Amino acid sequence: MLKGLISIAERRISEIKTGKKPALVPDTNAKYFAELIVDLDQIDEPMIADPDVDNEDISKRYTHDTIRPISHYNAKKKVDLGFVGSCMVHKGDMKIIAQMLKNIEKESGTVKFKAPLVIAPPTYNIIDELKSEGDWAVLQKYSGFEFDDSSPKDSARIEYENILYLERPGCNLCMGNQEKAAKGDTVLATSTRLFQGRVVEDSEEKKGESLLASTPVVVLSAILGRTPTIDEYKSAVKGIDLTKFSPPREKLTSSASVHF
Repeated sequence: MLKGLISIAERRISEIKTGKKPALVPDTNAKYFAELIVDLDQIDEPMIADPDVDNEDISKRYTHDTIRPISHYNAKKKVDLGFVGSCMVHKGDMKIIAQMLKNIEKESGTVKFKAPLVIAPPTYNIIDELKSEGDWAVLQKYSGFEFDDSSPKDSARIEYENILYLERPGCNLCMGNQEKAAKGDTVLATSTRLFQGRVVEDSEEKKGESLLASTPVVVLSAILGRTPTIDEYKSAVKGIDLTKFSPPREKLTSSASVHF
């Protein structure tokens, strides 16, 4: 079955590269109001998707309509918890975290978290690879908690310390029924949606909000306890090619152990 899927994927890639069947084709009768060309090389700072929970227009709350650069928050947006996990991350994200922690320690002499940072790697296989390549040891060095399958938690965590948590692979906070942030928290996460109450519920005093951002922004915000400045961000990701880390294609056809 896997070989069949790989064959289908390779055929589709070939069609796109040769132009035989482009990735996206407009309708033959499509009419356009304007043409907009976006030069991605000109995008110089990361963006945050904000649920905008207090927007006067209720139709704009908990949507993906509000996308802002980190500079919009002027390094004043308090972050109560950071989460790196869900199906939106891969092995490369874990390697980026490891390198960022080393960068920050080199710059500041130490790494202290002003907000909890929960990391849930996608799979056990990825953890095995990170261990063999040395990155898992870096994450362990800075963590205050590491999952233990021989002694699993009895219940979902509802209270957090300002430390790095290495959690069991899986959806974790993104699913919302495994772990959750404290009610009313402002969470910065690599999750997929801005569902109301899924990652964090409202408290009596404050609405819970889960903002979406890239792995480097989430990690740095948990360390700072707030959204970073662009200069803080660039310093933390110095020497990291953020577009380099991607799942290796050659691994798709090699044998590997499977954990359930």
